[in-house]
Amino acid sequence: MKKLTELPKKLPEIIKITLINLVFLAIFIELGAAALYWSKYKQLFYTRSDRSTNEAIAQLGLPLNQTATDETILERLHPFFGYVLKPNQPVNLEFSTRVFPANNWGFPSDYDYPFIRQNPNQVIIGVFGGSVASNFAMYESENQVLTKTLKEKIPELANKEIIILPFALGGYKQPQQLLILNYILSLGQEFDFVINIDGFNEVALSHLNYQENIALSMPSVQHLLPLRDVASNNLGVDELSAIAKIVENREELIQRQESLQESKLASTYLFRVVSTQAAARKYQENLMAFEKIRGQKQQNPEQDFILKIENPQEVVDVDTAFKKMAELWGNSSRLMKQSLENQNSLYFHFIQPNQYYPTGRSFSEDERKLAIIENHPYQGGVQKGYPALLQTIEQLKTENIPIFNATKIFDNVNEIVYIDSCCHYNQTGNQVFTTYIADSIVGVLTQNPELKNRWK
Repeated sequence: MKKLTELPKKLPEIIKITLINLVFLAIFIELGAAALYWSKYKQLFYTRSDRSTNEAIAQLGLPLNQTATDETILERLHPFFGYVLKPNQPVNLEFSTRVFPANNWGFPSDYDYPFIRQNPNQVIIGVFGGSVASNFAMYESENQVLTKTLKEKIPELANKEIIILPFALGGYKQPQQLLILNYILSLGQEFDFVINIDGFNEVALSHLNYQENIALSMPSVQHLLPLRDVASNNLGVDELSAIAKIVENREELIQRQESLQESKLASTYLFRVVSTQAAARKYQENLMAFEKIRGQKQQNPEQDFILKIENPQEVVDVDTAFKKMAELWGNSSRLMKQSLENQNSLYFHFIQPNQYYPTGRSFSEDERKLAIIENHPYQGGVQKGYPALLQTIEQLKTENIPIFNATKIFDNVNEIVYIDSCCHYNQTGNQVFTTYIADSIVGVLTQNPELKNRWK
């Protein structure tokens, strides 16, 4: 009884000790979380910048852009281009603090198309290709690596206003770049020169077309088939239910990503990282469930789809298919150059580096976990297709086409350059790639002084 009567007297002291212990526990957890952040990103959590936060988020490997399935809602069928983004759709990049809006044509750009030259002092540069080209254009718009290099090393451009016009989107592959270029030229669009960045999609995604028995020259089946099914009302209840879950998961992931950026304490950041990774796993599981449903679905080959997608007239062996991929790619590049020459414009072509094409690059364990998945669906296409492209490059060079093999530009870079298991680069990778493109273009202009006369 005595102990019970003394308890109320000791209660304030018990509460005080408990609160002190909780405060020390909270401080310990916070310091531990801050130490973990430092060990992973080599910077103090409390002084991190918005860009470094985006870089850290990118290293989580969140799968928001790894498939076109969930982008069925975000993309729109286009009668000439295959598909474009929904106009005004915001485009977020892992390496950027900017949000780029999709313009009137559905491309992430600060300008509506066609862009009409407003004065003789403007130099207009078009960028064509897939997602790597699109990322290059947006990285350049924000950091102006190419712009500064041109102004510093080409006197004729020192006082010019350089305009970057992106005509690139994720999944685009030849002949989409060729078709888009000729369409926009027919509307009167002017270019001083065009940069075409491609190679990966032409082999990785065309290989998927081959496996689906869809013509190699058709747009990527990853992007087009979901859109076709929606347009043809060919989605079953199971598929619609799966898509609804994917969209819901995507919104949840976006919200969790935003909460990471808003974290003020390292401990809350660590907790949110764990919950975000759990949400990402759920998102991936639902994506895989959707693909499983699509794979099991028995489609009537005679079904009258509202969108016609050409199938090959004859099945060829895989080696012949890769040869045809390279021929299509080379022919498209030739025709792009010819179209631009008719407009007195210049053409520069770059084949992008990819982690699945072996070069002299050594991957750290952290980057390997982030960037390479054994037996990835893209791996076979890259390993078989890139050698065919590189052989075609040698032929294109003999035809005076300015084409550059950028596959080895990361070989001497020690830092992580990839942000996913597909093909995309982080801040460091984009800086190296953009610098290589800028220096290559300057090299051509410097060696051929007559090309610079147009800007006098």
